[in-house]
Amino acid sequence: MAVWRKLKSIAAYNVLQSIWILPESEFAAKELKALELQIKQNGGKSIFCTTVIESEEQNQILIAGFNSERELDYKELLDKCDDFEHEMKHETETENFIYAELEENEHEIKKLHIWLNKIIQKDYFDCSLKAEAMERLKKCEELLSEFSNEVYDRNSE
Repeated sequence: MAVWRKLKSIAAYNVLQSIWILPESEFAAKELKALELQIKQNGGKSIFCTTVIESEEQNQILIAGFNSERELDYKELLDKCDDFEHEMKHETETENFIYAELEENEHEIKKLHIWLNKIIQKDYFDCSLKAEAMERLKKCEELLSEFSNEVYDRNSE
């Protein structure tokens, strides 16, 4: 389970039952070599190798697979942006302009930024949803800024 979690965390793509790949990079080599060592230290078997896929068609299939995985991540983030926008709308409609709500929402924006940065780090081929996710998070920041101004205005009177 630990190996599977590590492979998922570095966005390795499972092409066959026990064959995982990453685009060639120093990061990938470092992570996979460390994982290979961990597997062997725990009595398992692992082979690390670099390969070239000469078929452009096969490369495009693999890229589509990587992008499909990232789309799932971006869609989940977009769902959380929807939740944040609904929360901001609710707080504004109910005029719940208190500092505690502002702090809570600032914390949520920070979490969304961290999450987005983790997804981007794993987005080796610039998935089509990347730009949308960045735009939506920017919109969430704007809503938070408006809410923050209202909290300040209401509480400084």
